[in-house]
This record gives sequence, structure tokens and C-alpha cells, in this order.
Amino acid sequence: MKPTRILARTLAALSLGAASAAWAGPFQGGIVTLITPASSGSSFDNAARALADGLAKTWGIPVVVNNRPGAATILATSVAAKAAPDGRTILLSVTPTIQAPFLSTKLDYDPVTSFAPVAQMFDARLWLAVNTQVPARTVKEFVALAKAPNAKFAYSSPGNGSTPHLNASQLAHQARIEMLHVPYKGVAPAVVDLAAGMVTATFASYSDLVPHVQSGRVRILASTGAERSPLSRDVPTMKEAGYADFETVGFGGLVVPAGTPQPLVDEISRDVIKVLAQPEVKGRLITLGLEPHSQGPAEFGKLIVAQTAYWKKVIKDADVKPE
Repeated sequence: MKPTRILARTLAALSLGAASAAWAGPFQGGIVTLITPASSGSSFDNAARALADGLAKTWGIPVVVNNRPGAATILATSVAAKAAPDGRTILLSVTPTIQAPFLSTKLDYDPVTSFAPVAQMFDARLWLAVNTQVPARTVKEFVALAKAPNAKFAYSSPGNGSTPHLNASQLAHQARIEMLHVPYKGVAPAVVDLAAGMVTATFASYSDLVPHVQSGRVRILASTGAERSPLSRDVPTMKEAGYADFETVGFGGLVVPAGTPQPLVDEISRDVIKVLAQPEVKGRLITLGLEPHSQGPAEFGKLIVAQTAYWKKVIKDADVKPE
């Protein structure tokens, strides 16, 4: 074979190898595990799978979703905290992850210092809804009815210390009304019993409420957040209704065990943000009732610290005792 042909083939092989390495991203072979604290089929699980599919195509290796529901995210978070800091174990961190230290005395990790932030994925706000047997069409009307002498209002939540429980406790505290808390084992039964008229109100995600709104059994009054949600432009915020402390909304994002090299964290973050920018992934999040909101390690880290302080105060004000 002529030297020129050998040189050409060598350069082509080197070029192909470089392209393959670049395409593979930060990992060469093996798998990456994305731990989610949610059960299979839930909105958080589906969001994790949409991201995992995109990352698998980007990196050219399997990205496996490992569902570890239970114990208000403590189980999943504990498993992730003990993983090797090599970037191959990633945790979907959600609002209950940072609420856990103030609700449980059994943590073997710190949700802030035990992890390094990678990227935020979405905002997860909640909507205040009532059964349509309640004539209220605004938060003001709802509060007025709750203050009536013979009012016996009850609200549902997915469990004691859950974000819907804390939001409802906030409202009761600020509006100076009394409502009975009825905790359920999960979002679905809490919303189903609202639609059935077993309870008066609840805070829940938009996607969980919409089917019951469409059936005429549930009415949405307001959403949390500083501004109206793009998912429900016609629905006012709790802030507009006069309750400013509801500006903070829940979040979902990725973290890795503390000690993961920062250059690796940054590389993973860049790939995650690229996948989140894909129209099909954005659309999937919106369908799940989540609002796409991506930001890198520094910004996401600041959000985690700020929300940790915020929820600590909310839990204290709601007088929810650690278990």
C-alpha cells in the first residue's frame, strides 16, 4: 500500500476516534444511574426518564432510572449520598429532599453538604383547588367561607410534612382560619377524595388536578409562585390574592455525591442543559405539569441553599414536629 494511502487511513481513523470520544461525553463505557425518589409512572419519574433517554443518546451509554420511593425522599437520597463520587450516580433532588432534615431525625446525610449541584430541571409549583360544592371562586371568597361560624373545612395532602400540607398550613396561619388536615398515602388519593367531596380543598400539581377540573368536580382558585404560571395564565397567584409568602415554588434538579470533580460536574451539567433545551423534552415536562427551568451548578446551588432556609421557617411556623 502506498504511504499516502496509509497516512490517509491513519488520519481518518484518528479523526473517527476523536469524534467517537467527543460523542461519548464524559463517560467511556459502563452505565450511569439516575436515582429518583418517586414511584414508577409518577410525574417526577417520567421527567427523569425523558432526561435519561436524552443523556443516553448524547453519551452513547445506558442511563438507567432507579426508582427508590418512600420515606419522603430519604431512602433515595441516602443511597445516592453513599455512592462513589465519579459522576455515574446522579440523584433527582426535589423539594422534599431539602425539607427532610426538618421533618426527620433519622437522616444519615445532609442534603446540602453531602451533594454537589449539577443542574436544575424544572419548577414544580402547586395550585390551590376546592371541590365545586364549595361556592368560592377566589381565595378571598374561600377564606370568608372558612371563617363562617359553622364552617368545617378539611384539606387533603399526600402526607404529614409534604409540601401541600405545608402550603395549606401557611394559608391557615396567614388567613387565620381553621382547617382539618387529612393526610393520605400519596397525591392520587388526596386529589380523588377532593373530587369526591370528602375534603374541601388541597394544594396539588396542575396535571393532577386538570382531569377533575374537566369533569366539573374541582375548581382551581390560585397557584403558588411570584408570577402566573404559563400552564394556567387565567389563574391568579396566591400573591395576587394577598398572600405573598407563596412566591417560592418547588423544584427538581440533579445533584451528585460531594467530592465529584468539578470539571466532571460542569461537563455533565452542560450536557443536561442541552438535553433539557430539546423541544420534545420541554414538551414532555409541560405535559407532566412541570415548568422547564434549567440553570447550572452555581445558580442551582444558590437555589438549594435559599430554599433550605425558606422551608425551615415554613415548617417551624406550621409547627410540624420531626419524626
